[in-house]
Amino acid sequence: MFKPYIYKIAIRYFFSKDKKTIVNRINGFAFFMIVSAACVLLLVLSGFAGLKDFGLTYTSSFDPDLKIIPSKGSYFMVDKEKLDLIERIEGVISASPVIEEKVVLSNELSSGAVLLKGVFDDYYMGATLDSLSLIGAFSPNKPNTIYLGADLASSLEVVMSDDFSLLATAAKKETRSLFSFSPFNTKLLDIEGVYQISSDIEKKFAFTSMKTISSLVGVGENSYTSIEVALDGNVNKADFEKEINNLLSSDLSVLDKQDLNPALYKMLNTENLAVYLIFSLVALISMFNLVGSITIMMVEKKKDLRVIEILGGQKKDFNKIFFFLGVFTTVFGTIIGIGLAGLLVMLQNFYSFVSVPGTSIPYPISLTSTNVIIVFLTVVLMGIITSAWSSSAQGKV
Repeated sequence: MFKPYIYKIAIRYFFSKDKKTIVNRINGFAFFMIVSAACVLLLVLSGFAGLKDFGLTYTSSFDPDLKIIPSKGSYFMVDKEKLDLIERIEGVISASPVIEEKVVLSNELSSGAVLLKGVFDDYYMGATLDSLSLIGAFSPNKPNTIYLGADLASSLEVVMSDDFSLLATAAKKETRSLFSFSPFNTKLLDIEGVYQISSDIEKKFAFTSMKTISSLVGVGENSYTSIEVALDGNVNKADFEKEINNLLSSDLSVLDKQDLNPALYKMLNTENLAVYLIFSLVALISMFNLVGSITIMMVEKKKDLRVIEILGGQKKDFNKIFFFLGVFTTVFGTIIGIGLAGLLVMLQNFYSFVSVPGTSIPYPISLTSTNVIIVFLTVVLMGIITSAWSSSAQGKV
């Protein structure tokens, strides 16, 4: 049965001050701790989200939004007409065919393995790769040249000279001659340029023309290991995969960034969960202050409750008064804490008053609606449980 006086009394107790200063201090401190818990939890989650986004811009910056690969085998065939059909799909900016193979690069001094990607002139990352150039330029239209990372170039002691070249060795994919006993093909590649971004990527990827890598691995025209797709919005992966298989009449799989880096995303999600659980424990500890606040209020308001009982109030309703008092304290405290955290995030994004230790890079922080909802539900749920447990002892006080 709805009884308005329960909520009115609870709201009055929440907003009004008690005659005793110690009671006001206990209530104020409990409210402050809830505000702090919500604020800190949201700031930590936002900071982790910012670091996650910042890190992924480097670790997965060379990964396409979606990658089409064959479900079986390493290669599949697709012609220019089919590529045009893919690019006409809503949300798709470009579809770039790629041949990606593990290749050993060597010279007289050293050697190293790399994923060599053969691409066409209109490769969707062409402008980005050219902007990362440390020496030379990204020119996939030049045959028998290679564009490699600075870390790999350093380990191979690369020299930008007309007399310097690298010997690329790759396993053959198609053997057309019975007298071809070697399982490998080799080709000399001139250094077209060196790019710089991060050590992990520089050691992993190198680029050449499609014609060069096709010749190196021995595959025919229109044979590719994947099609890298760039998007301009959200595209459902399952729907896209179904449409691709209908267009190409092939058994193909579509991978997103998370599929391409499962270990990285699993690690980040685990760390995020660990951070959330640790700071949720801090929020739970802050709820002990709410227990003390509700208990003190129950003792302090005994006389008021007797008056309410004389006026027709029931004893079981008294528990509800203090329960809703705790709920109001938690909800308002959480809202203020979230608002304060949002303000601090805005200040950091605009003024960058905190930097990554040891650098001048502004500390990345990202406020997401998901984290806001998680923090609100976490703190409020803890407050509801704490309030229910504390108010249930009203008859014993």
